[in-house]
Amino acid sequence: MISPADVKKLLNPIQKQFKALANPSYIEGVHKATGSEDRILGVPVPEIKAIARDYFKENGKKLSISDLLSIADECFKTEGREEQLFAVFIIAKRVNKMDRQTWRLVDNWVDYISNWETCDHLATQFAGKLLLSNIDLITDLKKWAKQTNIWRRRFAASATIPLNHGSHSNPTATFEVLRPLVADNDDMVRKAVAWAIREAYKADNESAVKFLLDVKDLAVPYVLKHGSEIFNQAHKKELGI
Repeated sequence: MISPADVKKLLNPIQKQFKALANPSYIEGVHKATGSEDRILGVPVPEIKAIARDYFKENGKKLSISDLLSIADECFKTEGREEQLFAVFIIAKRVNKMDRQTWRLVDNWVDYISNWETCDHLATQFAGKLLLSNIDLITDLKKWAKQTNIWRRRFAASATIPLNHGSHSNPTATFEVLRPLVADNDDMVRKAVAWAIREAYKADNESAVKFLLDVKDLAVPYVLKHGSEIFNQAHKKELGI
């Protein structure tokens, strides 16, 4: 297993690349878009992805799953946007080979998240895919949906997205997580809830309609309006929207 000192050595050239690509004029836009005052260098996501892709191409075969997770762990602890996104992009390449034990790291990483950008990337590209093969871990999301930390709550909603993407359909598990969140007034949370409902609708129309009918009297107007915006006219009429 790679040592903490070696992890920092491996990250050093990556961080130098980020600094070289730093774009001060981009930073203000990222702050506005993410609603965060995190440490941001201003490197656009496509460039971070390219760095992650090149790094993985050069080092992927030499690094074990444990090594990749150690690197990701260090990246999240830096609390830097670029490092955290880099971490997500490299571990996502091996997510299908990772087991449920990885979930304890995800739990820790969420504590270092303070913007929707990193939150959603980790939730949809990594955590949600782990859930597909370990659906019982949904119990953690149900707990997080009731916590005071808004990023825990947003993460809980966003992590359900892969459960209903492509050929996957898991409306029951999804709506168990979303139920306590439909009344959430925080803008960061309700946007993720509406997004998750739309994705579930694509996978199972009837279940999504039934869910919104069940929570109609509890849900904030935003969730009802934007959660149903892709519903067909018949389903909107059924909801009275």
